[in-house]
Amino acid sequence: MTFNGVGLLGLGVQLGVLALLLGLSGWHPVAATAAGVEAAILHNFAWHQRVTWRDRRACTAGALLEQLWRFHLLNGLVSLAGNIAIVAALTGAAGVHPIAANLAAVLACSIVNFLGSDRLVFRTTAAIAALVVLPAAASAGPATGDTLAPELRPHTVAAWQKYEKVVDDRYGALTASTSPFFALDAFRHDDGWRRQVMSGAVEMFQAERASPGAAEIDVPDGRIHHWVGAMFVPGATVAGVLKAIQERAGREAESYDEVIASKLLERNGPRLRVYMKIERDATITTVTYNTEHEVVYRTLGPARAASRSTATKIAEVVDAGGAGEREKPPGNDSGYLWRLNAYWRYEQVPGGVIIECESVSLSRSVPLVLRPLVTPIANRLARESLRSTLTTLRSLLTSPDRAAGRPHSPGRP
Repeated sequence: MTFNGVGLLGLGVQLGVLALLLGLSGWHPVAATAAGVEAAILHNFAWHQRVTWRDRRACTAGALLEQLWRFHLLNGLVSLAGNIAIVAALTGAAGVHPIAANLAAVLACSIVNFLGSDRLVFRTTAAIAALVVLPAAASAGPATGDTLAPELRPHTVAAWQKYEKVVDDRYGALTASTSPFFALDAFRHDDGWRRQVMSGAVEMFQAERASPGAAEIDVPDGRIHHWVGAMFVPGATVAGVLKAIQERAGREAESYDEVIASKLLERNGPRLRVYMKIERDATITTVTYNTEHEVVYRTLGPARAASRSTATKIAEVVDAGGAGEREKPPGNDSGYLWRLNAYWRYEQVPGGVIIECESVSLSRSVPLVLRPLVTPIANRLARESLRSTLTTLRSLLTSPDRAAGRPHSPGRP
């Protein structure tokens, strides 16, 4: 009731600003609506922070600004998008008066605004982060919100295993003559990406809706994240690239920003086990994972190779670096990273080696009402994380002090 009371006052502010701009300045109804909504947002935030959610009131200027930012991100975007879309529709084709159109828009957005404020804006930063799902080639996504903590259920695991088998079967069929060899060839059906990567670009593709045989698999209470990225290492050889990567196994923390600790656990021929503690800054908050990965390399003739990395352990860390550091039980954590596989392909081409990483991960699902807001953020962060992984690897393989990866020039040791 307090929320609705503040909302009514905010409605008065919104309509007052709207009427003023329409009457005195002759603004366009849509522009006047946007200004009225922004005035109402600032008004409502001030009252909600002091009255409605006074028990969750920010104690510092920084916390207050963070709450205001979150209020704009969620309630603000819902109000602006909903009000402008509804007003534009009603005042346009329907010919409804702008005041009446604004009333309809406010009613339509009120429920979403309340839920967003109660569960996300005036809670800890972890609560909003609990709705952002971030896959990466070999890293984790954002953070924790115990109050929204999901549970990894058997039917979700079964769906993941079904999806995983489709990708595994395609990867397992790779040979020295397999065509298409790269996942990007199978998904995009053109070779334009090759020209891009050989000119220095890092090519990215979101593949969960394009993967043959896997796109139709439904994952109840979970979400599959399937990304592919590729880059080109000029002057390299497949044998040199594999040698350089395997020699650096366990030293990932020296080069990758998101890896804060790493260690080689076991080396058995082409099979490696690696530990990595991963810290992911997702703009909203930071989450830390203890992970273990089993990596198996395959040589497919003189010009091709492949490797499969499987996360055998993914444990979210609470109070990372503090006296109370501990791991949450797998499957009973924030749900941002439950499973993670990475499939790497290496092919010798004229002038160097093309390297592709196909990342497939499982996380909790995103509530339907928040998908329009959360999904673009998640996709952007996932894309940039994989791009960073590939860019860092290329830098390592082309650096002057690399152990291998490019033929030595004459006379160089």
